[in-house]
Amino acid sequence: MAKKFLIAIAAVVAVMAALVLLPSFNNNPATDQTQLSLDYSRQNLTKTENGQFVATGADELTIGNDGSARYSKLVGAPDVKTFTVNVDDMKRLKDLILVSGFMSIPDSDYPQKEGVASLTKYTLRVNTDGNTKTISWVDPNSSNGVPSIIGNVGTQLDGIISKYTS
Repeated sequence: MAKKFLIAIAAVVAVMAALVLLPSFNNNPATDQTQLSLDYSRQNLTKTENGQFVATGADELTIGNDGSARYSKLVGAPDVKTFTVNVDDMKRLKDLILVSGFMSIPDSDYPQKEGVASLTKYTLRVNTDGNTKTISWVDPNSSNGVPSIIGNVGTQLDGIISKYTS
């Protein structure tokens, strides 16, 4: 009887150990296997005396599913850089976009408040396994409210631009 009891306890311990170790072997395969590519642009805009906005700076970043990236500075002296986003940065991006609920946000344009003299405008187009989402927004100081998840994705992409193009 004692042997059966010890075998049962050993089996429970083995199952618990397997459950603890399983997540480390299986890092969210849904996001690892999901295809993700994106096009991100940001424009620094300033209002002129006649009331129109003029771009004082503009950037574009394209990232493929394999991490291949291309950055272009569009205003001023042209600058184009190609690089590969590392695996950890790609995983953070995929988690932020695919796991956080970002893809469930409706395509939208979050415009600026009235009376703003300068602002940064962002546009992000995300392609995942045949689904495309396009969202445009302005910086938090110039808007009437942009969902924080959108700002978080923009911040992550701005960080990638800084990290790989400096």
